[in-house]
Amino acid sequence: MFAEIVWTGANGADIFDEDNWDLSNSLVEVIDPNFSIDDDVIIKDATVEIPQVTGQQRFQVGSGYTITVDNSEIKLVGGSNDGIGGAVGSRLPQGPEGPVLDIKNGSFVEVFFIVNGVQVNVDGTSEVIFGGGGNPVNLSLIDLKEGAVLGFKNETIEAFNSEHLGKLTIDGDVAEEEINYSISLSDEGVTTIIAGTEGDPGDDVILSFETDETSVESGDSVNLTWVVSEEIISLTLDDGSGPIEVDFDPVDFDGELNVTLTETTTFTLSGVNALDVEEQAVLKVIVTSDQATGIYWVGTEGFDLFDEANWDLTKSSVEIIDPNVSIEDDVYIVDATVEIPQLPAQQRFQVASGNIITIDNSIVRLTGGSNDGIGGPPGSRLPGGPEGPTMNIVNGSSYESYFIVNGVQMNVDATSTAVFGGPGNPVNISEINLEPGSTLTFLKETIEAFNSEHLSKVYIGGVPAEEGVNYTIESDGGEGCIITTISDEALKITNIVRDEEGNVIIEWNGKPGSFYAVDVSYTLEEDSWEELIDSVTNEALDDTFAPEAERIYYRIREQE
Repeated sequence: MFAEIVWTGANGADIFDEDNWDLSNSLVEVIDPNFSIDDDVIIKDATVEIPQVTGQQRFQVGSGYTITVDNSEIKLVGGSNDGIGGAVGSRLPQGPEGPVLDIKNGSFVEVFFIVNGVQVNVDGTSEVIFGGGGNPVNLSLIDLKEGAVLGFKNETIEAFNSEHLGKLTIDGDVAEEEINYSISLSDEGVTTIIAGTEGDPGDDVILSFETDETSVESGDSVNLTWVVSEEIISLTLDDGSGPIEVDFDPVDFDGELNVTLTETTTFTLSGVNALDVEEQAVLKVIVTSDQATGIYWVGTEGFDLFDEANWDLTKSSVEIIDPNVSIEDDVYIVDATVEIPQLPAQQRFQVASGNIITIDNSIVRLTGGSNDGIGGPPGSRLPGGPEGPTMNIVNGSSYESYFIVNGVQMNVDATSTAVFGGPGNPVNISEINLEPGSTLTFLKETIEAFNSEHLSKVYIGGVPAEEGVNYTIESDGGEGCIITTISDEALKITNIVRDEEGNVIIEWNGKPGSFYAVDVSYTLEEDSWEELIDSVTNEALDDTFAPEAERIYYRIREQE
């Protein structure tokens, strides 16, 4: 008999309650948040709940194991912002892999996020939905069989296209809209992806939405064209200033509109058919004159960083994007997903000294086992000089390369992350400045290697990195390490929400590695404070005092 843990639901529906699992055929003894289950997991013919627990937690399964959800439902309850993940350090697509989550036989799975190398496989009868915004599919991948449904409650269609499209495959193939999947916004505001192109023709509303130009000068016009289904009854176009009704030919069911542009504009075409099915199509036209001189990522031909067709070069004298050839201009990657592919030998995306690479609300990642990176021209070096390019990683961006080299000054803002995949000396004659709140990960550098090779190259908020003062460091459980900056913000409550039952969720800007206590009072008088909970990191739930109180006060204390 194979070792595995099996859901029984003997004590309710809580996924973290050991009494709901049969552990008799496994060495697993506890089911705790963020604690790896080193065995296969079986959930069959059941309803399982992921409750709200303190902080943002995950049902964690070890690398190489499989979670099978068979004819079952997993759902978030109590305002939960928790999810499913692998062990720290697991990541896809580059590896090491985390667990596999197989969803099949009419199952429905709702999580706030997945993280750390989860490979999700959804069969043609099942559905998975994500409740979180920002990056709910984090360092993980999803494969949908024809008929499978994928939903995002807090990600727009545009956000899905920029953040998650590259993480999705359809029956093992690259996901291509209108080729092997469709995407629309449901009546409930859920961005919904359905795998496959064949289905009920009544579901087709917008057949195509195109523009003759994706990049123009200010004052130029573009021609927008569309084709809609015969069942359509309403069609509107929104350029960001509000929807207006647009026409379509009653015979050919096509239409067009010439628009003069003075700024970069995103157009949303929305249609409703006779079955009350609504569908949206989105396209973006860049106005180059409102941009600074430089090269701009457009992703016309996919995700390859070295493909000129993926760049708008019209505002620059740059003509080619080749490995190890200097780009003599600023580089802009905004609202995009970009891949650094594996090339013969070890290569770099090279930018000339004095120029700036801006990665803004974007994902840059290695693919295909790539050992390539980003660098300046030979001879550039930091700290000695001459300097190479500057790379600014901002606004929730996720950056990954095998290395940086030749005088790169990397700056990572408080909302972003940077990852290096290479061993040896991945930060090579270059420097990094991390703003408090950011994280830096080395996949193949131990804590000892970081301290000896890279510590002197890292600054926190412009001052030298000092463990325990402005950063913490921990092993990723494998060959790597994770550097987490310590916020210099004063301790404060950042959010308070009361749910329908009267319970209150309190969030604050806790520092990594620190623990806090939460006190409660009805009056604010000095001797009226009572401890609600201690040893928590950045969030707490009050389901004890709050339900009975119309007015209540909280304070947070850092514990020694």
